[in-house]
Formats: sequence, C-alpha cells, structure tokens
Amino acid sequence: MKLKYKIYFSIAILLTVTSWLIALYFWDKLPSIIPVHFGISGQADSWADKSFWYAFLLPMLQTFMTGLFIFLYYKPQYTNMPSTMWLTMLDKKHRDRAFDLIRSMMAGTIIIVGLLFTYMSYGMNNSALNTAVGLLPWVMITFLIILFSWIGYWYVKIYKETGLSVKDFNKKEKK
Repeated sequence: MKLKYKIYFSIAILLTVTSWLIALYFWDKLPSIIPVHFGISGQADSWADKSFWYAFLLPMLQTFMTGLFIFLYYKPQYTNMPSTMWLTMLDKKHRDRAFDLIRSMMAGTIIIVGLLFTYMSYGMNNSALNTAVGLLPWVMITFLIILFSWIGYWYVKIYKETGLSVKDFNKKEKK
C-alpha cells in the first residue's frame, strides 16, 4: 500500500474509532427515548427507545464501510467502475493506472463519508440530551455536495483516461 493511501485509511480508521468513542461516551448519558431520524430542518422527527442498535448503528455502518473500502483498495476490480469488461480491454499499464485512479477516488470518499458519519454520530447523541440541538442542515448539505462532486470528478477522470486507452486499443485491433 502506498504511503498516501496508508495515511487516508489511517484517518478513516481514526474517524471510525472516534464515532465509537462518541457512542460509548454518550451511552450512559442517553435518556430512555432517543432520536433516530432527523428531518430536512435538522431537528429530530422520529424517536425510539434507547437500544444498543440505535445508539451504535452509525459506528457499525461506518466500521463496515471503512472495512469495505480497505478491501476494495486491494481488489479495485470489484468496484465495477469502470466496468470489468472495460478494464479487460486495457493493457497492464493502463489497467494499473485505472486502478490507481479508483483507489484515489475511494480514499477520498471514505474520508468524506467518515467525517459525515462522525458528525452524525455526535449530532444524534448530542440532540438526545438537548432537544433544541439537531443536525445542522447546511453541514449535511455541504457534506453531500462535496461527496457527490468528489465522486463525479473521479468518475469523469477515470472514464476519460481509460476511455482513451480503449479507443487506442480498438484502433490497434482494426489495423
């Protein structure tokens, strides 16, 4: 694993641990009824009895996603982006370049998602103690804009670079 990816995944793991620590810190402080859903205004609009499932759902999902992204680092062909068929048409040099681009996209994505989940974990637990506080809509929207912009940028970049390689491959095949 390249150093830059080790740093990215270390940050993602640190964010995951932070979410677990937040959930553990608030566990004893949570009331018997906790918020489980937030509306567009950022205020809780659905409540449920305090349970391990609701209190630790976000850290569990974040742990799963971090593990999945680390797995996909080693097996980028399973991302299906670009399609596996497309990648089979590339020579080794271009395929390795495509995999490196996919890894860069995934590394940034897991950082953004990690920050989002850590914020939601804190916001959910904090709003259980102080009902006037919720998830700030502008923060959530900003995270989503950044996430979709990031993924869109990398999709275009990956397809542009690998698409040119496939066109070159097709030209060679016709000759």
